[in-house]
Amino acid sequence: MTKHDNKRSPSFSSAVVIVATIAGFLVLAVLGAESPSTAAEGETPLEIVYPDYPPAPADQTEAEAATKTAGCVTCHTKSDEATMHPQRSVVLGCTDCHGGDAAAVTGNYDPGSPEFLDAKARAHVPPAMPETWKNRRNEERTYALLNLESPEYVRFVNPSDYRVADEACGACHGTIIEKAKRSIMATGAMLWGGGSYNNGIVPFKRYILGEAYTREGKPAAIQGRFQVTREQSDMGVMQMALPLPAWETVPPADIFRIFERGGRNINSFFPETGIPNPEEEPGKPDVRASFRGPGTGNRVSIPVLNIHKTRLNDPNMWFMGTKDQPGDFRSSGCAGCHVVYANDREWYSAGSYAKYGNRGQTQTVDPMIANLTNEKGEKEWGHPIKHAFSRAIPTSQCMNCHMHQPNMFLNSYLGYTMWDYESDAPLMWPEEQQYPNFSEQLAVMERNPEEAAYKGKWADVEFLAEVHTEVNPETKDTKFADYHGHGWNFRAIFKRSRDGTLLDAAGNAIPEGLSNKEKFDRAVHMRDIHAEIGMQCADCHFADDAHGNGELHGEVAAEVNIRCRDCHGTADEYATLKTSGPASPPDGRDLSRLRNADNRKRFEWRGGKLYQRLLLPPHDEFQVTQVKDTVTP
Repeated sequence: MTKHDNKRSPSFSSAVVIVATIAGFLVLAVLGAESPSTAAEGETPLEIVYPDYPPAPADQTEAEAATKTAGCVTCHTKSDEATMHPQRSVVLGCTDCHGGDAAAVTGNYDPGSPEFLDAKARAHVPPAMPETWKNRRNEERTYALLNLESPEYVRFVNPSDYRVADEACGACHGTIIEKAKRSIMATGAMLWGGGSYNNGIVPFKRYILGEAYTREGKPAAIQGRFQVTREQSDMGVMQMALPLPAWETVPPADIFRIFERGGRNINSFFPETGIPNPEEEPGKPDVRASFRGPGTGNRVSIPVLNIHKTRLNDPNMWFMGTKDQPGDFRSSGCAGCHVVYANDREWYSAGSYAKYGNRGQTQTVDPMIANLTNEKGEKEWGHPIKHAFSRAIPTSQCMNCHMHQPNMFLNSYLGYTMWDYESDAPLMWPEEQQYPNFSEQLAVMERNPEEAAYKGKWADVEFLAEVHTEVNPETKDTKFADYHGHGWNFRAIFKRSRDGTLLDAAGNAIPEGLSNKEKFDRAVHMRDIHAEIGMQCADCHFADDAHGNGELHGEVAAEVNIRCRDCHGTADEYATLKTSGPASPPDGRDLSRLRNADNRKRFEWRGGKLYQRLLLPPHDEFQVTQVKDTVTP
């Protein structure tokens, strides 16, 4: 053992012991906080004895699959992809994936008739909380509802949800599912680990918390697929991710709050948080600790509560998108990426999907879905574009989650940042101050936690949806994005001089007096160079970056497979097309083997030059610049 190893061994061993101790505490905290499952509306789940819905088979005959589809197609007479897979070699029936009873429907019925509704009830899997689902327009703001619902109904709604994906998809994709459950896109370990360490909740820079659930929706600890070595631990690989404890069971980390100046009134009772004492001194609230014990008064860990709220407002892959405003439409699990929704109308962020809008409206041929309308008579929001899986995933799908923080991540890739509430303000704020009542405020803040929203024009979802088309033509200072995660607005970043003057591509000041259209046509929108040619996230970040490699990572950078040099080479060598990122296997992934949906190679050397075909149709082709050629032309 080297001298370096001798120094590291004690701390590594001690960390294991401490983690084990903390694990016991956290498990007790989670278990101690359990209570009867109840939805936000107060509905208690029904106790339903479901039939046995067997897992989908890896292989079967066409005739066997047909028996599991026969009743379904009497209503769902057309489908974009009957098995969700474009490959005709996949043989599946409807109930293989969704469950339900394909034999329950034996004839054609008029939609809405009693016979139709009865057949539908017998064929579909019933929810354990029917009223709660009914009150959520097409899965709108479901938050943690999937954890309270029966796994049978979760599978019916989304067979690829991680709680049930092993049953519906595991026969063919079991290894990928196990990796995906451990991906940082599922565990959120960086948010939980950073939030818990920075706020003094747990004393570990090497993170131990992460999000995972059992089939029944209970908080779960999840193990890495491999034994973690000391070297891997130093690189941020976690052996285990433990569930976040219930907020009311964690002692307050910020204990010095109760010793702040104030609290002149020493009463026999403690102050109720949020209920002011009219006798206290202004600016010096009574902040004594609770006499009742943990979880009351100031004996709570507010950072843990905030992490829980963030988990719901910014759901990871264990939950659906909020589906309540433009740019927030997606499902959970595998479908969270591979089933595409209409979220954006810009070509550089949505590619060939841009024509479908930003309201999550479907283009399916299934008449039972295509003909659904909302109260305004327009296509219902919140449905995928098609009943089909796709590897051609647009950046607009990724933006559902990767819009945080609003001044970085994918926003900067697309050339946007959080709106500053001032640029082109007259177009975004009402002419007169609005004074909404509490109910009106709550209605807006349920979908947008930004308190300014209920005073702005974007409190109206219809206004928000058309900011890009109706406000942008009138703007003088900026342009707005077409996606609105959380209901937020994002403004474009343009090339400017130090004093804020707009510059053209040559660096010259754009003269005054031009029309808004001409001015912004000449301005330079500071998108990433890859976005400039229409490259989506998935054109660089391939399967292992999305699914993970089976290890639990506590930071984003540690889970990346790809590096720039893998495609662009170095000053000394041309690209090897082998991944070399920190999460890459020892010999790398061979990118030359990748093919697009049209079966043509993603990367191809021709005449000493490397070309890449983009993932989204029409699969445009571009030459990949080699660093070596730029320094030794």
